Amino acid sequence: MPPQFPSIQSFFSSSSPPKSYPSRVSGPSPRHPSSSSLTDPGDGFSADEIEAVLHPPLHQWTPTQEYEEANIGTLEPGPRPITFMGRVVNFFNMSQSSKRPLNAKGCLKVMVADDTGAMTIRLWYANMDYKLHLGQLLTVWTVHISHAEHNSLAPSAAPLFTSIFPERERSCYIMVHENSDDGTICKRPHNCKDTQTLPGLITVKNFTNGGYDIDDCKLLVCVRSIGAKKKFTNKSGTTSELISIGVFDDTAEATITLYGAVSSSASRWQPSHTVLLITSPGWRIDRIAKLSLNANTRVDVDPDTKDAAWLRSFAQRMTKKEHINPTFPGGGKSFPLSVMVLATALRAAETASVRILYTLADIDEFARANPREKFTGFISVLITELNIVTYYRRNMLMCTECCGIPLYANSVTGKCKQCERSVGLRVNPRILGPIIDETGQITSGKLVFSDLAWEQLLGRTADQLVGTDVEVLKYLEQRMLFLRVSLGFGWCVEVGDVGRLCIWGVKM
Repeated sequence: MPPQFPSIQSFFSSSSPPKSYPSRVSGPSPRHPSSSSLTDPGDGFSADEIEAVLHPPLHQWTPTQEYEEANIGTLEPGPRPITFMGRVVNFFNMSQSSKRPLNAKGCLKVMVADDTGAMTIRLWYANMDYKLHLGQLLTVWTVHISHAEHNSLAPSAAPLFTSIFPERERSCYIMVHENSDDGTICKRPHNCKDTQTLPGLITVKNFTNGGYDIDDCKLLVCVRSIGAKKKFTNKSGTTSELISIGVFDDTAEATITLYGAVSSSASRWQPSHTVLLITSPGWRIDRIAKLSLNANTRVDVDPDTKDAAWLRSFAQRMTKKEHINPTFPGGGKSFPLSVMVLATALRAAETASVRILYTLADIDEFARANPREKFTGFISVLITELNIVTYYRRNMLMCTECCGIPLYANSVTGKCKQCERSVGLRVNPRILGPIIDETGQITSGKLVFSDLAWEQLLGRTADQLVGTDVEVLKYLEQRMLFLRVSLGFGWCVEVGDVGRLCIWGVKM
């Protein structure tokens, strides 16, 4: 019987078991290995090489044609090779089961937005796991834009959409910017102008009191707390995750609950720092507003607006311990340069021939538009409350702070319990309650009075005030209640972007 040698076909059948071939000699031959040492040669390619050909990595994608760069607001339906950038403002996963290996395992409906508008991306996937989060920067290459006639294809808030399958189609691609995002691109909401209020923007308090009926209403909130992730089972029996985020603005608090894949976005947010602009949220009003995301909701993370910057600084001030009695700016090495410039401006304002009268609303508007601009003027206000006798009886008429410890006494000097030094005390600013005019109000303790201003307001120096009888202090309270006074002020921005009204003079 002639010897049997391996066929050519056997070299390409990687799944067939190794075969043994008889030899005419009893001993092993170097040209014809024994059955114990013979192995299947396979097809000559490793498993990694096969996987790289069947499922090429997305980062190795090379454009096959020229793509026109465009903004989202300029896109029109039709076939056209274009590329655009945008940030993720909403997304959710639609998984589907399929036994065919080439079929998609699911679809991510992603709403992306830039400075000009928003659109929807139907991102199909098979083996690729896209780690998306709210606020992430994306670049998309596609060859067709469509207009959704039904909400099942795209939400009404972003009716234009494109459907891409980068793992199967070589003409489309999506790039997730991880290390190339500097945080400045596509950060400005559509129709946002510095000189105008963002259309539809309301406070959380107004939203709770009925503002949720406004079409395309917007809430600007800051993250207060991030809860723990929880698992739940929906009606279809699928297990998913949810997370509750505590948010607030300067009027009220609320909670927003994220479900499914979008819940992973909260891990990148920082309490008292991350600001969210939420458009058209889902809602349920209980003791507080409980918000959620629906198909038309848009969430801009840290938008580039002045209101967002103000809310972030407001949140930062709430986390810091405020000085109980800030010192009036007077110059010297202990004061920053900006405060020294203000002190010079205040001295010039005292003798100025032209004196500008502001309202509290004017000051608020000017400070928001030019937060670091220093200005001086006058305000005419009413004193609505005085607490001189209350703080006198509590032995808190004078106060200061030393070594981070508040000091209170009914004397002009006190001893620090930490360093045991004798420090000077000033009039407690909280003896003056809220003051109002026709346009607004300033709460107690927020004004920084100079020693001369306190003397002009109370009619006596600090030494005379602490030595005054309690019956005289009662008469002083009754005499000054609902008294209209003119306050000479200067606007000062301290370190940390904290604005203060510094009162240098009082006119009755």
